[in-house]
Amino acid sequence: MKVLYGLCTWGLGHMTRSLPIMRRLVDEGHKLFIYTSDRPLIALKKEFGDKCEYIESVEYPSPYTKNGTFGLRITLMMPAIINAIMKEHREVIKLSRDLDIDVLISDSEYGVFDKSKPSFFIFHQLRYVPPNFLSVLKNQTERFNYYFRNSFTKFIVPDFPFNGGLTGNLSHNLSYIDPEQVKYIGILSDYQRMNLPQDIDYLISLSGREPSRSVFEKKIVDQIGALKGNVVLVRGMPENAEKLKIPNVEVINYAGKGLRDELMNRAKFVIARSGYSTIMDMVELGKKGLLVPTPGQTEQEYLSEYLAEKLYFYSVDEEELDLERDIEIAKSYNGYRPPWRTEQSVEKFMDVISATIGG
Repeated sequence: MKVLYGLCTWGLGHMTRSLPIMRRLVDEGHKLFIYTSDRPLIALKKEFGDKCEYIESVEYPSPYTKNGTFGLRITLMMPAIINAIMKEHREVIKLSRDLDIDVLISDSEYGVFDKSKPSFFIFHQLRYVPPNFLSVLKNQTERFNYYFRNSFTKFIVPDFPFNGGLTGNLSHNLSYIDPEQVKYIGILSDYQRMNLPQDIDYLISLSGREPSRSVFEKKIVDQIGALKGNVVLVRGMPENAEKLKIPNVEVINYAGKGLRDELMNRAKFVIARSGYSTIMDMVELGKKGLLVPTPGQTEQEYLSEYLAEKLYFYSVDEEELDLERDIEIAKSYNGYRPPWRTEQSVEKFMDVISATIGG
């Protein structure tokens, strides 16, 4: 089977959650064409080498800003984003024909589909969270995805179908999209459970684009001295970046997959942004943690509020962060016990493909 797999280029979270599916396709001997660009393209070439073929994709205009107005910017940029989707789709249709593709899989890339072939859309935001001044459009944002209902064979949601799952109204309680077209397969995480002693009291993981990453880092560094025990700070920066020295704290600029798996397995408690991929990683490994949403990113802010209401994870706004106080509150929250984990989720995804193409 020849598979064209399109990945969003706005961050590495889409890539890491798609890696278990990609590995499964490669291990089963399918021909995998990876369609992406920027950091995901570089990382995937390191991951798979010559086991796959790589095609540089059309890049969507980035909605990330320096002043934390992500929701406003992405709203205003919709005409440019739609133009990129149309350009991407024209390119994908040509690739689908020229390469004789059998199945198309897209993680958040709206133009990666071919109506004449099975096309699957992996996404956890079937409904968007607009900025506050556009909150009256909250339910209408589902219509954007509804517009693509005839483009994709199935919408694949990396969440559980029960009680609102981990995403709440982002992908549940839908108003327009036919429930029969949506398949909830469960969480997808690139982390693997390891039998290691949990000897890291606090693992602090910084992520995201600049300058928000650096602003968050400064806030953490100013307060990190109050933490007792074994503390590890992963900065989310290139390995060759200037070293940061903090007394009694192990500081790591960048953690590749092997080290990243080890650190997360060793951690008793995690402090991180509330990106959905990070949340799935914490659930996969059964970790408790404190979530700090990126200011202005409405999805992260919604997830933080929703998960706190469910008593799964405590969250706090960045400007109000008090590490010592907030960690103690977060420890009283329950975490989330998943009905199943990534291995079963990948099986469910492969079952959807098999049922669609007939084996």
